[in-house]
Amino acid sequence: MKIAWRVLIIGVAAIVVAGLAPRSASASDSAAIGQRPHSLQREVPRKVDIQYLLFLPEEYGKSTHQWPLILYLHGGSARGDDIARMKKLGLTAKVEADPKFPFIVVSPQCRPGEIWTDVEALGALLDEVAGTHRVDRERIYVSGHSMGGRGALYAAYKMPERFAAVMSLAPSSPVTAWGGKLASVPLRLFHGSKDQFTPLKEVEELIHAIEAAGGRPEFTALPERDHYILDVYDRPELYEWLARQKRKPAAGN
Repeated sequence: MKIAWRVLIIGVAAIVVAGLAPRSASASDSAAIGQRPHSLQREVPRKVDIQYLLFLPEEYGKSTHQWPLILYLHGGSARGDDIARMKKLGLTAKVEADPKFPFIVVSPQCRPGEIWTDVEALGALLDEVAGTHRVDRERIYVSGHSMGGRGALYAAYKMPERFAAVMSLAPSSPVTAWGGKLASVPLRLFHGSKDQFTPLKEVEELIHAIEAAGGRPEFTALPERDHYILDVYDRPELYEWLARQKRKPAAGN
C-alpha cells in the first residue's frame, strides 16, 4: 500500500514539474509560421486599436536565434477593414508566396480616410511584436509603397532611433523638411520617372535635402516607369542590403 502511494505522489510531482517547465522555442513558435492576421489594443497612453498581418518565416519555429524585422506600410488602395486584401499587393503578397522569406514582416492596415501618420500606434505595434517574438532589435526596418512609401519616410523621420534602414517606393508627396532626421538612417528610394501622382522632381528635392544634412541616400529613378513599381520588391539584392544594415548606437553609448 505504501509503495502504491509513493508511486502516485511521484507521478503527480512529475506532472506539476512538467507544467512549470519552460516551453522550447521551436515547439511554441511553430504553430504560428506563415502570415496570419492579428490585432493589438494598448494604451500608449491613449488606446491603440490596429489590425495587422504578422509573417513568421518557415524556419522561425525551427530556430532559436533572433530575426530581422520589416515594418511594411501598404498603399492607399489597401485601406479598410478587409485585411485579406493586403495579401494581394506588395511585400505582403511576396511573403504569402514565399514561406522561406528570411525576415519577420509586420503589416498593419490603415483605416479608411487615414494616412500613415499615427507613429504612436506603429511604435506600440513594434514594441508588441518585438516583445513577444525573437526580433533582432538592431535590425528593424521600415518600407512601403505610395502612401506607404511616404509613411515609411515619415515614420523614420519621427522615430529615427527605431530603424536600421528605410526602403521607400514611389512615396506620395514627400516633405523636404524631413531631410535632416532622415540623414541619420540608411535609405534606398525608388521612383518612376513618369510617376503620374508625384513628380520625380519632388523626390529629387528630398534627396538633395538629405544630402545637404550629411546623409547618403541611394536613389534609383526608374526610366519610363509610372507610379506602379511594386515589382521592385522582387529584387533579392534589396533584402541582402537590408540585412547588412544595423541600427547605429545612440549618442553617448
